Amino acid sequence: MSPQDKICWAPDLPARLATLPRPWVMTNGVFDVLHRGHVSYLQRASQMGASLVVAVNSDASARLLGKGPDRPLNAAQDRAFVLAGLASVGLVTFFETRTPVELLRAIRPDIYVKGGDYDMETLEETRVVRSWGGQSVALPFVEGFSTTALVQRIRQPQGSNWPPTRQAAFLDRDGVINQDKGYVHRWEDFEFLPGAIEGMRLLQDAGYALVVVTNQSGLARGHFTEQAYQALMRAMREALEREGVQLAGVYHCPHHPSGAVSGLAIECDCRKPAPGLLLQAARELNLSLTDSVLIGDKPSDIAAARAAGVGLACLVHSDNPESAAGHPLADGHFDSLLDCAKQLLLQRKQQKMAG
Repeated sequence: MSPQDKICWAPDLPARLATLPRPWVMTNGVFDVLHRGHVSYLQRASQMGASLVVAVNSDASARLLGKGPDRPLNAAQDRAFVLAGLASVGLVTFFETRTPVELLRAIRPDIYVKGGDYDMETLEETRVVRSWGGQSVALPFVEGFSTTALVQRIRQPQGSNWPPTRQAAFLDRDGVINQDKGYVHRWEDFEFLPGAIEGMRLLQDAGYALVVVTNQSGLARGHFTEQAYQALMRAMREALEREGVQLAGVYHCPHHPSGAVSGLAIECDCRKPAPGLLLQAARELNLSLTDSVLIGDKPSDIAAARAAGVGLACLVHSDNPESAAGHPLADGHFDSLLDCAKQLLLQRKQQKMAG
């Protein structure tokens, strides 16, 4: 069957689906620039049933996801054709809305698969699929592959300030800089972790630009407002400046696909493990990602660093249930930001002496 023969428009779905062996597996996405991560994910999804149906965001639908004003790069029919060329894909169709809920009701797959770190229990898609006895499953993306990262490398800016010359220490906030008490948004609840300020000062004095990159799903969930978040960050900056620590930038993702706030309850390229925050900071602050380090406390921090091409990615232990200081893909595991900073600077000194 040719790729074009696998592409199906909505009016023809019932007849085309009837020709596919069951169980049916369905997934959806933009699939703007197909890469190895996509192919691996689709292969794993196809192995869960007999036929894999892929629903592709229309161009208008893709623009609702906040990936950028010029995305998608490829038109929906072109993206569908490339997907249909994969042996793992049995049928490709389209949907016009932000989520594929209505299409799910029309197809009624036996298994619905999402790629990423979703809490499937919170998704409307899960409730819909289970209404006819279907399953809803999350498959993690292959780490180190990202359409956003590919686009960034292709579009490397040219000019007097390129190539980038600054190295950065990308720092997660909750659990690395301050106690993670869950959706911290008031200064009176903010508490620096022991040694965090000293660790930041050591990194700063060694020439690292300090850049905070933080997921703030509390905004999408309605736990606090953007105004409250910004007020907290101003207070944090001022407290650090009094200690001689200057932040080069603070970048946050306000989104979450299961959020309750309209406009923020979306899939995006800035929520870690996606690399969007890191890539934006590198572009705006003229940072060399390969010469930089990320210090976080969760697997999503490591995945974001790998996808963005950050040179080193380290984990510190925190009290957050998702903390994974022993994650095998991390370049180092530490008790605190201060311990991490000391070890990084010691290693750099030893490398200079050896060189």
